[in-house]
Amino acid sequence: MFNISSYLEKFRKMEPPGDSEKKAAEKAIFETVGVKVERNSMNVANGVLYLTVSSSLKNEIYMNKQGILSKIQEMLGEAKVKDIR
Repeated sequence: MFNISSYLEKFRKMEPPGDSEKKAAEKAIFETVGVKVERNSMNVANGVLYLTVSSSLKNEIYMNKQGILSKIQEMLGEAKVKDIR
């Protein structure tokens, strides 16, 4: 007999698309800049991380862009995020 609860259990563990990239970016930005950026202010599309934060924070992130991108790549194991805007 088919057990629906065991079937649905695998969907509970699934992440929304782009969530792993957002987690890695959140951690990399905090380690590099020292500021926590919420995941709901991030969007990942076509390998670009879009941020909706204040302009002063964006400038700080842009100044440390290469360090942040390299940390994201280390965490994910591949270049899923290639740019920050």
